[in-house]
Amino acid sequence: MALPQGQQRLDVFCGFLREIGRRLGKPVMMDPEGDYGHPVLGFDIEADRVVLMADPLIM
Repeated sequence: MALPQGQQRLDVFCGFLREIGRRLGKPVMMDPEGDYGHPVLGFDIEADRVVLMADPLIM
């Protein structure tokens, strides 16, 4: 089953965060542009995976 293009890109980006975090042995956070200090995704070193760090916006 093919993944939607957006999901494929997200999977690649999460793999990138994970690889950086594993190599550095540190958490890696991603802030939205213009909203620094409020990460939305991050590599959790203890969980060894990328996690959602912000609650989804519900409208």
